Amino acid sequence: MKESMEGYRDSGISEEEYRKEESHLQMVLAKLTTASEELLGQLTAKQQEIVKMKQYYWENLNEFDEFKYEDLTNRQMIDAEIDAADERMKKYRLYEKLLDSPYFGRIDFCYEDDEEPETYYIGVGNFSPKKSAEPLIFDWRAPVASLYYDYDKGPASFDAPAGTISGEITRKMQYKIARGQLNYMMESDIKIDDDILVRELSLHADAKLKSIVSTIQREQNQIIRNRRDRILIVQGAAGSGKTSVALHRVAYLLYNNRRELSAKNILILSPNTIFSDYISTILPELGEEAVSEMSFDDLAAKELAGITRFESRCSQLEYLLTRPYDAEVRSAKLRKIASRGSLAFLKKLEAYVEKLGTSLVNYRDLSYKKVFREADTVRILFEEKFCLVPLLKRMQVVAGYIVDEEETLTGKELDVIEAGVIERKLTEMYRTTDIRTLYAQFLLEAGEESHDIFSGMIDYEDVYPLIYMKHLLFGSSADSDIRHLVIDEMQDYTPVQYALIRRMYHCPMTILGDKAQVMDAAPSQVLTVLPELFGETARLITLDKSYRSTYEIASFAGRIIGQTDAAYFERHGEEVFTAGYTDTASMYQSMLKRIAAEQNTCDTTAIICRTAAEAHAVYEACKDSAPMTLLTEDTAAFQKGIVVTPFYLAKGLEFDSVHIPGVTAQAYENDLDRQALYIACTRALHRLSIYYDGDKSVLLPE
Repeated sequence: MKESMEGYRDSGISEEEYRKEESHLQMVLAKLTTASEELLGQLTAKQQEIVKMKQYYWENLNEFDEFKYEDLTNRQMIDAEIDAADERMKKYRLYEKLLDSPYFGRIDFCYEDDEEPETYYIGVGNFSPKKSAEPLIFDWRAPVASLYYDYDKGPASFDAPAGTISGEITRKMQYKIARGQLNYMMESDIKIDDDILVRELSLHADAKLKSIVSTIQREQNQIIRNRRDRILIVQGAAGSGKTSVALHRVAYLLYNNRRELSAKNILILSPNTIFSDYISTILPELGEEAVSEMSFDDLAAKELAGITRFESRCSQLEYLLTRPYDAEVRSAKLRKIASRGSLAFLKKLEAYVEKLGTSLVNYRDLSYKKVFREADTVRILFEEKFCLVPLLKRMQVVAGYIVDEEETLTGKELDVIEAGVIERKLTEMYRTTDIRTLYAQFLLEAGEESHDIFSGMIDYEDVYPLIYMKHLLFGSSADSDIRHLVIDEMQDYTPVQYALIRRMYHCPMTILGDKAQVMDAAPSQVLTVLPELFGETARLITLDKSYRSTYEIASFAGRIIGQTDAAYFERHGEEVFTAGYTDTASMYQSMLKRIAAEQNTCDTTAIICRTAAEAHAVYEACKDSAPMTLLTEDTAAFQKGIVVTPFYLAKGLEFDSVHIPGVTAQAYENDLDRQALYIACTRALHRLSIYYDGDKSVLLPE
């Protein structure tokens, strides 16, 4: 603790003030402990009460009145007690979290016409010792806490239920508290959420650095507290903190929209299950429950169940990256991927379905018992009266209309079997209702390749066009339970996927990613596509300051792709290590030696390869020399320590140290390899090491 206090003196914080703050912390922790113990006692009593109520219910079930009023009343009472217990449990979990780190900031605010400022401590949740007492800790999303994020010292205001409150901020403090211990405190004009930025400011507190950090934090806070824009698109350079910002935004929206929004109403579409697990702790750390997460492959599996099996995104990438390959076949695959991933393809598909109504049905007279309708009558009902109903649901609606009409005319109700026969006769007029057949016909008409549509496994690039056609033909009702959607790695998705999402989710969205990190040989057009698909409701915000990785790593990675639009934060570290070897064994030996030397300073280390096969080979060769985990497409959880993974499973993840073996001229040669190398390099925070066992790849910067 002595060393830390020297740092406080350098920051202008006296030992007396430090002692005062430590005393305040101990007071808060004592009250939290008391409240937590009381709450635990209440929970125990409440659980016992619920058990007694359930026991009474089952013992007296047969005695309740015949109209079930007593039954309903008892059920409602039990449900109410369970809900009350759940709320107490949420508060108890919050108190346990606060006991570890009760607050991270403080603001002294002098209200207009007051002489002395009020002091507010800011944390991940509210805490009052008693219901009527002034909170000792204010939630970071509370109205008064916005002062901490939106203003430097000086004149400030915030919106409260009673109106706008004005005054002056006289002081702002930031704390690092862990396990109930005050690790450090610093006076700061801005709130710094990122540990890396905090560390840099504590080491180099010059005016220029403070200005840069201030800009970063304000840009991020504009996104977090944005409640105006229905569709918010965040383009963030690698290492700009965009995913963390998006999750802070979710926590902020949950807190400020309690009546309309809960954790079960949020869905995150993420690249894979590893990434989902990697970010799963962030929202609980911010005082919220974890939300649902799903990958696009999960969505496809649900939509195509019972229709067809399909190639995964990982399998598609493996095919394109694997050597050797048939150049002509690979070129055809790339052309197909490029075509299916274009906005023009989406518009062709929509136009095809639009005009399909005139050719999909072979109209015939409907005749069953005394029910008769001429073919032209059926056509008018199908093409004119119910033209707004999706095509492959329309005959069902026509059948219902004819049954109702017949019952009205005859005054006699048709039975279920008769109504079913009429519906069957009408639906048999469709030339086909098979989605794959209709999609194949579309591809043929559009001059596109379609050889795999009826095979046992359709190509990944055809998965979402097929699902989108299904929704166009059968209709889709928006998932009303999802009231906010977060889409991460936006650059990896096609216009068809976004059009599908637009139909499935009619809710506000936060869409984020980095156009430079596309897992494709071609540049991403996402920033052009999204505004066109979502229209004026979409707002684009750019975070161009890369600060998570050191300057040496970020600038090295930028040179791989010729990046010119990123601003690299000058957080300096070791130079990128590159070395060549005459054989693979020597390369592995050198890599393992470097990994062993840094283990005391690195919590997370990654060995990142081009493909799953290469990652498996590295793992098998090195696993006996150091404990490590192999990440595969089927891996469900992120592991600390040393992991071995293909680059595409490392998307969105960060590691203290990254090692990339086998960066040879033969392995890394084309534009897709360039993207793989760039993505792998940008996963490193503090150290990056690159090895090649042969001729060095031309993609590596000099």
